[in-house]
Amino acid sequence: MADGAPNDRMAAVHAVLHDTTVVIDDAYDSTNFDFSGTRAFDRRTGYRSRSFLTVPLKNHVGEIIGVLQLINAIDAVKKSVRAFSPAEQRIAQSLSSQAAIALTNRLLIDQLEHLSESFVTLINQAIDEKSP
Repeated sequence: MADGAPNDRMAAVHAVLHDTTVVIDDAYDSTNFDFSGTRAFDRRTGYRSRSFLTVPLKNHVGEIIGVLQLINAIDAVKKSVRAFSPAEQRIAQSLSSQAAIALTNRLLIDQLEHLSESFVTLINQAIDEKSP
């Protein structure tokens, strides 16, 4: 927000700040969160965002490193959008753990590659300084 306070009116931000899963059955009926950006997107694209399931991603030490947000659960029989079920919420929370592990692993690999490149650069500089 303009005053530097966290924007707790956004579902993803709320999930991170409160370390909680946010389930919204219908974004157009929600008064707890600001979905003005979602509504604008829907107007531009003709899409209709309805149900949301937002889960924080926590790394191996419990730090939140991201958010998994699922939009529009689909009823397989009726082929229509519906709310996320409690079972789907548990599955998403489990999936978020796997996603956090994958993200953490990717970040660690990137850091190791950077460290390796730094060592090569340092060795090259040392060789250049020692040899004419």
